[in-house]
Amino acid sequence: LSPQFREKLQDVLPSLPSQDDYFLLKWLRARCFDLPKAEAMLRKVIRKYMSGGLCGYDREGSPVRYEIIGPLDGKGLLFSASKQDLIKNKFRDCELLRLACEQQSEKLGKKIEMVMMVYDCEGLGLKHLWKPAVDTYGEILSMFEENYPESLKRLFIVKAPKLFPVAYNLVKHFLSEDTRKKVVVLGSNWKEVLQKYIDPAQIPVEYGGTLTDPDGDPKCSSKINYGGDVPQHYYVRDQLAQKYEHSVVVNRGSSQQVEYEILFP
Repeated sequence: LSPQFREKLQDVLPSLPSQDDYFLLKWLRARCFDLPKAEAMLRKVIRKYMSGGLCGYDREGSPVRYEIIGPLDGKGLLFSASKQDLIKNKFRDCELLRLACEQQSEKLGKKIEMVMMVYDCEGLGLKHLWKPAVDTYGEILSMFEENYPESLKRLFIVKAPKLFPVAYNLVKHFLSEDTRKKVVVLGSNWKEVLQKYIDPAQIPVEYGGTLTDPDGDPKCSSKINYGGDVPQHYYVRDQLAQKYEHSVVVNRGSSQQVEYEILFP
């Protein structure tokens, strides 16, 4: 394997399902050992499946990050990479946000220490409530709370479906009380609310603003990744061990009554 190829991919290696020479060699073969084309192909795959991205700044100069929940394939990602790989990837995202704050502080001549987040929950479904994925996301939230205190300015939830309260209840205990107060679920007027805090020129057309990519893409896909289903040929495992808080053995001819609070009809 060409050392130059591995060197060029240092920034994305933690996001790959495997980092050994055999895995990377597949990308070189697919592009007839043309290094630039192989690198571009691999980066395109990573952009496709890891959703979210930094795009624009609010009216006070704070960076704005978008998280795209619907197309995110949690099961595919965890079958293709380890939980630690995904946490490392989010750690990198947090470091990029911290760096963006430092750059804004220098540019504006004032201290910028917090970020605004917009969670697009359109398409949130039962597949996102798969326990290993929820556990992983909980660890990511804990990592953010422990390593980046007082870094969140506001977190807007847009296009929330009826299932959202259930999903939020599964992870909110990972958040401090102060952080929970910064989570705001917006209604049908969410575009107007976003424009109150962010200039339309800094909001993608997809989210009610006027910002586009240089090629006119209204989603600003060069800055925001929109995820997608991970093809099974990237899988390195076909199952994950799941840990449950409670378990019970029901013998033949016996019964067990379990009570649950139904949060939505």
